[in-house]
Amino acid sequence: PQAFPMLVGDMDNSGSLNAQVLHLVAERIRTKAVFQTHQAKFVTWQFDGEYRGDDCTATLTLGNPDLLGESGEWDVVPPRPGCQARGGPSAEDCVVPAVILVAHFLQSITSRLVLGGEMVYHRRPGEEGAILTLAGKYTALKWVATLNVGYGGAHASYYHRANEQVSV
Repeated sequence: PQAFPMLVGDMDNSGSLNAQVLHLVAERIRTKAVFQTHQAKFVTWQFDGEYRGDDCTATLTLGNPDLLGESGEWDVVPPRPGCQARGGPSAEDCVVPAVILVAHFLQSITSRLVLGGEMVYHRRPGEEGAILTLAGKYTALKWVATLNVGYGGAHASYYHRANEQVSV
């Protein structure tokens, strides 16, 4: 059994750090925070929340460059009186951080069929968008087939167990 909260990380000779904090909030709810620095400056951070039900899984991920140290990408809010470019006297009230938000949901429809989807939203200076991908997985006794369909096209996979020693 694992003990929570759990802190895992590594640091190289230049002081760059990769760290994860895992916490089991409740029996079915797990959270994770990931932090990365490069030579003592924040590069990125990410927060995950995951729920595992009896027949479904839901995950929400929020990622962003260094929000606290302001070393990541920032965007000026739609023009308002007094807003100036980054670094101006009133910039603190007029900028928002670049952000990535990812939501996953998978639901078992039957013991063999799982359907779900993923939504990715991103915002950064001069760009904003969302992409939705739908997914399905069917598991038979000796084979598994998956299909993902989204903005970028479709991807299908097939796995077949011929016998104990050979899988295709």
